Amino acid sequence: MNKDLLEYLEKVNAQEEKILSGEKPVLSYFVKEEEGNVFDAETILTPMTMIDLLKQPRFVPLPEHTHNYLELVYVCSGSSTHIINDSEELTLKKDELLFLPPGARHRVGAAGYHDISLNFVILPAFLQYPLSMLREDTLLRRFILQVSREETTECAFLHFHLQDMPEAKNLLENMTRILLNRRRNSRQILQATMGVLLLDLSGRAYKMTVGTPSSYEQAIVMDALNYIETEYKTASLADFCDRQGKPDYYISRLMKRYFPYTFTQYLQKRRLLQAAYLLTETKEPIEAIIVDIGYENSSHFHRLFKTTYGMTPGEYRKRFTMTEWPMFEGQG
Repeated sequence: MNKDLLEYLEKVNAQEEKILSGEKPVLSYFVKEEEGNVFDAETILTPMTMIDLLKQPRFVPLPEHTHNYLELVYVCSGSSTHIINDSEELTLKKDELLFLPPGARHRVGAAGYHDISLNFVILPAFLQYPLSMLREDTLLRRFILQVSREETTECAFLHFHLQDMPEAKNLLENMTRILLNRRRNSRQILQATMGVLLLDLSGRAYKMTVGTPSSYEQAIVMDALNYIETEYKTASLADFCDRQGKPDYYISRLMKRYFPYTFTQYLQKRRLLQAAYLLTETKEPIEAIIVDIGYENSSHFHRLFKTTYGMTPGEYRKRFTMTEWPMFEGQG
């Protein structure tokens, strides 16, 4: 983040001064009802808006609460410790982003002076346009769709690691600046920026950690998704079943019940997403990429890729790579 902006955010603001005075309980600054624990959008949002920015208060812990809005927590510097639904403790580090759906139980540890986190407060209606930009059925798209419909999300949270994603970090900084200095057409600009951010995150699923739901069966499905996300190169249904101590028919049945893809279908999608990323973001030869993502049969990969993207890997690379690299000419 820009040094001047970070220095501005580090200053103790009026809300932090009030909280430090101890005149009222911490939660009272964010809830509508006295002694309530629901962070309320009407209390926090600027009037007539659908998205706003809240600097996470420092120096004191935030007791357990819920939200009636989607909250995005972005750590600009330092770290921030969160406990979600009494079961997941996360220490977010610099350039990490947390998606918390409405209704998630949440508490936050006390932060130090240089621990700067921004909370984007987002109403479901704001998400309609960004959602329209997401065409591919990914876990992130389903999460955003469920929030926009005010449905219970299949994931307790989504956690993204943006350390080597400069575009995503720039988009979040741009949203921060707009929210700090609103002007005409700010909402439209913010919705478009949010859509581009979601597109970038959707294409980098391997940068995501998925929150575990409470249901035992859903937890197994989430374990399967995490397994595929992190070990897609060598992942297999047989190996996952062996780790879980469950038969393959049981895992297959759970995937079909709670997820729109079978284990094998999602593994294929994950590998192809990684291939598409490597084609546009690296100079790695196509045949090396095929090996990197776990395919041994080159012709099988080319057939799957063309069926999914409507073009060969070489054509995809030429169309979507911003920088021309002569070494790729002639590859198909």
